[in-house]
Amino acid sequence: MSADARRLIESLRSGIPPEGHVRYFTVGRLSEITELTTRLQQGKSGALLLKANYGSGKSHLLRFIRETALKEGFAVSTITLDAKSAVRFNRMDQILGAIWQGLEVPNQPGNKGVYPFFDWICQQARDSKISTGEEWQKITNKNYWNYSKIIESPAIFIAIRAWFSSRCDKNLIQDWLYQKSTYKTTYLYHELVNKVNASYRYEFSVNGNLNWAAYTSKPQIFSFRDQGYIQSWAALRDIKTLACAAGLRGLIILFDEFEDVLSNIPNIGHQEIAFQNLFHFFIGIQFHGTSFFAVTPEFIDKCKYRLLSKNRWDSSYFQLDNLPTFEMTPLNLADLQDLAKKVKDIHGIAYGWNTNSSLIESGIISVIQKTGNIAVEDRTRQTIKAVITFLDEQVEEN
Repeated sequence: MSADARRLIESLRSGIPPEGHVRYFTVGRLSEITELTTRLQQGKSGALLLKANYGSGKSHLLRFIRETALKEGFAVSTITLDAKSAVRFNRMDQILGAIWQGLEVPNQPGNKGVYPFFDWICQQARDSKISTGEEWQKITNKNYWNYSKIIESPAIFIAIRAWFSSRCDKNLIQDWLYQKSTYKTTYLYHELVNKVNASYRYEFSVNGNLNWAAYTSKPQIFSFRDQGYIQSWAALRDIKTLACAAGLRGLIILFDEFEDVLSNIPNIGHQEIAFQNLFHFFIGIQFHGTSFFAVTPEFIDKCKYRLLSKNRWDSSYFQLDNLPTFEMTPLNLADLQDLAKKVKDIHGIAYGWNTNSSLIESGIISVIQKTGNIAVEDRTRQTIKAVITFLDEQVEEN
């Protein structure tokens, strides 16, 4: 117990709660947290802009949503759109690759990406209850694997078919879906189709439906960029389909630092495409799941100014004004005191000392009164760090 508490304290020294404990260290904003939690529990689809100033808790709230969504039985992917991520929001293939890399399923702590997702899907599918279920039967055409009734992207069907067979190079599939390398169609077809065929029996033109040869003869079968990224959007819907077929409630995507769409895409034409992609998430036709976008309160005005300053007068951009938003209030002093109490209790467990004295209580109040004057953007993080420093000093003195 004390070792776990010490690991928590070490993580908190940077002012940020560690993974898996964000919900515990979430204080204040009761009505806002309740609204978000209810939204997740009800499985409400659609997109939402999370508005807050830099350093005021956007990332923390996204991490809270992530933990809550996993607890509620959703697959979750978190993407950070900063300069380091090399993900441009005008490129759906890059967005899809990042979604694959950040993909998590419940009860798989620390495991993200294609490997744990496909392994988990296939493990669930080998369970008789799942494999005989209506959704899995539609995915595999009653386990013939010659086409799929509900997987829209041929590429994703080929990927999960090959993975399920265990006759493929799984690293190749992961690298391809992450969009990290460019592979020739002939090579992918040989590795992911020809080598895998021996695992499956075939009945072509079953009940007049498409057979395997027709299903895999579509142009650009392995490309996620062609035809307006049509297969990227289809693949995104397929991730949700696979998750639901394996017993999950759906897919939730979290976009952090979305403000960088304005600074990391200098070309105005590419920015227009990025905004159209944003609208697609909110309209809900291209993606039927749930997504959250962390932005600052000035984001909409910045977007419109950028477009109008470049003589982009298309009225569709005024859809920005109608995007559903969720604005967060900053933590007040009482909220910071609640947070400090949680930190204090963990510190006591970590180092085996009594933190419930009037001296400690008054000292923490004094710390919060000082950090309460810090700018809102950095107040919470600096409060956590200052409280831990104060508690460390008290342990040394004792």
